[in-house]
Amino acid sequence: MRAGYSIRQTLGFTMIDTTLLPHSTPVWREVPAVLDRLRALRCLVAIVRLGSALRAAEAVHLSQPAVTRAILELEAACQLRLFDRGARGMAPTEAGRQLGERAEALLAQLRRGAEEAQRLAALKAARLPLPERFAAGVAPAGLRAFVAVAAGGSETRAAQSLRLSQPAVHRALAELERLVGVPLFQKSTRGSRPTHAGEALLRRVQLALAEARALETDLAAWRGAIRGEVVVGMLPLSVSLLLPKAVEAVVRRHPGLTVRLVDGTYESLMAQLRRADIDLLVGALRPAAGADEVLQEVLFEDELAVVAPPGHPLLARARLRLRDLPGQAWVLPLPGSPASAALQRVLQAAGLPDPANAIHAGSPVMVRSLVLQTGRLALASRGEALQPDAAPLAPLPLALPGTARRIGLVWRANGRPSADLQLLLQALRESVPAAGS
Repeated sequence: MRAGYSIRQTLGFTMIDTTLLPHSTPVWREVPAVLDRLRALRCLVAIVRLGSALRAAEAVHLSQPAVTRAILELEAACQLRLFDRGARGMAPTEAGRQLGERAEALLAQLRRGAEEAQRLAALKAARLPLPERFAAGVAPAGLRAFVAVAAGGSETRAAQSLRLSQPAVHRALAELERLVGVPLFQKSTRGSRPTHAGEALLRRVQLALAEARALETDLAAWRGAIRGEVVVGMLPLSVSLLLPKAVEAVVRRHPGLTVRLVDGTYESLMAQLRRADIDLLVGALRPAAGADEVLQEVLFEDELAVVAPPGHPLLARARLRLRDLPGQAWVLPLPGSPASAALQRVLQAAGLPDPANAIHAGSPVMVRSLVLQTGRLALASRGEALQPDAAPLAPLPLALPGTARRIGLVWRANGRPSADLQLLLQALRESVPAAGS
């Protein structure tokens, strides 16, 4: 499933799984186990909203004993009391209220997914099921089959990943399509590919699964532990100023927490953030399209610098000017990136042409390797270049005016960040003074 390489480092009982993936490769995430209690979560939401098992039973179309039994089993599984029972009904505890909010957000994502899929399918002559019925009736098996077929590209590969028979996957997927009322996959000799409606539903299902993961993390936090997985997308330049220290601080304090680091372009990481493949993006900020879907926080500003390998002739210059750079071989940032635009502005202001015969690279590891092995110049974060452990690359004695960039965090706006993500956000904020020193 994954390309690239993985670095695993054991810190006591803590595991950091750092994965570098090609920009187009989605991040595989397990379907949370709490999804199997989807019916109980529907009952939880209904009781929180209506105040009694009797009224909840009418809303979810179950018997009152079935609703009561589902809540008792959920409380036993959570090891928490979710409701205070009394003569006037059932009032949620603080844990019940927060888990109810999370479960309601999960169901809302499923409902919106059905709405968006039906809108894109544009089957005007058909009488489509109500989106509420999809959220109220879809089974965990159908959601698992849907995600697995989309990830694997065929029912056969999905069956292998789920350890089920292919007919079982087919039946679960057929029932899910019946509930939403529109075709979700196009089949060909190469396998199954989501339709436009299927893509819309898939994104919402992934967001619903993100709420389920957050619910599991919240449950662990209520029991006094932090467990879960946070996947962080890293943009090139500046992230090493704060990310390693923050990750180290969080995983040492909470051994049950796993942090995965994924690098990529801004566009690919933002797409993965919006579909819940990753939880957080760290790096140079841009005006975000669809800003209502994400939150951004500026942590500090950092300028760009030109770096060279040891022994480069320009490092020996006492004075260096921009007009000394033409003719040098470069490793340039990817076109369209903020760093690329900043360098173009600097060169144009000085009346200099863009570097010729340049190599474009977005991976910091590849940029570093190219500079060391070929002797080319490259752009880097000035803060990173001046760090003691940044050797053997060295910044040239040259200012690049007007290249300051805002470095910060981006995460999804829908819902409350999970307990593990909140801890990492706070650790990143606390790492800023050291980054600026």
